[in-house]
Amino acid sequence: MVETVRYFTVAEPAALCVPPGDPNRIEFYEHILADELVAVRSRTARRRCPFRAPDDGRTYAVEYEAPLDTGDFEVGDDGPGNHGRHGDTMEAVEVQAHQFTVTCLAFWE
Repeated sequence: MVETVRYFTVAEPAALCVPPGDPNRIEFYEHILADELVAVRSRTARRRCPFRAPDDGRTYAVEYEAPLDTGDFEVGDDGPGNHGRHGDTMEAVEVQAHQFTVTCLAFWE
């Protein structure tokens, strides 16, 4: 399968609140579908945010960096500048939803 990549200006996703101001409260953002942790670095977290673009109705995912929420004063409040992006554009990959079943064990007393 060929990846479809679209380049947005930084202002286009920002107008849709991508990346979100608070990844734990995405239900308040109209166009954002999820916000998931990809990797943890020493002072930042790499996150992925799928969102629906209103101009073409397709769903794209962007990756960005956010400060770690550890409560550790040494990490600081500044976070990565421009969410870890360089330049005036933001690369987004088109994504599609897939259904899958998860089986887990549940224990009751």
